[in-house]
Amino acid sequence: MGTEGRESEAYPELISEPRKVGWIWWVYLFLYAVAIPWYWPAGYRGALIAGFPLWVAVSLTAILVLAIWTTWVIQRFWRGKEEEG
Repeated sequence: MGTEGRESEAYPELISEPRKVGWIWWVYLFLYAVAIPWYWPAGYRGALIAGFPLWVAVSLTAILVLAIWTTWVIQRFWRGKEEEG
């Protein structure tokens, strides 16, 4: 028996969950890549946005979008048997 069989036995109350939807992970990967400032040149400051250097503003915005995305994913894809009634 594969891991999916064991998972459904461990959580029989779940009908669907986000980790089984592949494209969701690609969005997470993209948002994390934007949130981590590895692609900015060393010492780059850029324009100031609300008093923060550009790279900080981009990282903070990506983190906010990650939080909103996670909330949407849970609301849309995490379904239990009690919610289906």
